[in-house]
Amino acid sequence: MSTTNVFLISAFFCLIMMLIWWSLLRTRIPGIKEWFIANFLGVIAFILFAFGRELPPLIGFEVTNAVFAAATFAMLVGFRRYFSRKPYYAAGAIAIGLLVCAIAYFHYVQVSYPVRVFSASLFQCVVYGGIIVTMVQSRREVQTSYPYSFIIVIAAVALLGHAVRGIMYQIDPPSTSLLDPTPWNLFFLSVGSQLIPTVSLGAMMMVHGMMVARAEHAANRDFLTGAWSRRAFFSLADREVVRARRTDQELALLLIDIDHFKNINDSHGHAIGDQVLVDMVLRTESIIRSIDYFARIGGEEFALLLPNTSSEAALQVAERLRGALAEASRKHSVIPYTISIGVAVLRESESFTELMRRADGALYQAKGSGRNQVMGESG
Repeated sequence: MSTTNVFLISAFFCLIMMLIWWSLLRTRIPGIKEWFIANFLGVIAFILFAFGRELPPLIGFEVTNAVFAAATFAMLVGFRRYFSRKPYYAAGAIAIGLLVCAIAYFHYVQVSYPVRVFSASLFQCVVYGGIIVTMVQSRREVQTSYPYSFIIVIAAVALLGHAVRGIMYQIDPPSTSLLDPTPWNLFFLSVGSQLIPTVSLGAMMMVHGMMVARAEHAANRDFLTGAWSRRAFFSLADREVVRARRTDQELALLLIDIDHFKNINDSHGHAIGDQVLVDMVLRTESIIRSIDYFARIGGEEFALLLPNTSSEAALQVAERLRGALAEASRKHSVIPYTISIGVAVLRESESFTELMRRADGALYQAKGSGRNQVMGESG
């Protein structure tokens, strides 16, 4: 296989990845635009590399290397943007400018193919090292571990490969041109030219993970408040009922209703009503435990599932929550509001539907007794 074929195959793979990134631009996920640009520049760079002998020297050497350097730097910027980190545009532009100057100097002034290779390899080492550093810094933000490990490994292989190539060409230069089909040239080009589409594949796996996470969040969370949705809550509740029976632990349910919520909407408007709902959820989630499940199951109706919680403890949680929301809403909310709470604890051989029915009965008593109250199932 000739070096021209290697470059054209690489251009084709970059083109495929570019078209895939193009289809994902509408998601507005940070980094996708930069990865699209990286593969677009990769297509141009590999075509220029492939036909370098037929091009004017300035284009075949300096312009081509500048475009390829910009392509790999765009890959790094994509990762920096994806994880909301500083992209270092100015530093990248300066580094690309220095690389082009070095290639031009050792092309026209002091002719040295090995030094040109070393300069390009050094730049690539810095870029792939930057990708590794970015991934390590952002390891807690990755949804799944496989894309993280994949990108780290590929970037490490790229860094090592460019380092070996840069050093080896100083010790024993195998040729005088990148396009000479020597065994070493073909080996390094065959591996190195696939790095942009391969790293893009890892980035695409990360984006896929984010899109799946977004879809799951949209399906499982209330669109306005961010609390668990009714569908997700019932699924979680059934699981907790099974677990409570298996471990012989208690399970408590609080049904919560914002008092006179219809009057809030009628008097102040639905926008204020929405703010009350959001405020109530944020304050509740700051009070409850991480193992508890808080869901919006209706317009102004909410449910709080408390694993491993007795009736007495559940009543204490409910009273603390009621008092905290009443106090906080007077001081910090757009308008004051109160809540009523009904409490029930799972009985032996009882379904979650039955538990909810009893908690709803307790809530009905709380509302009938003047609201802004907590009632257990016994009344």
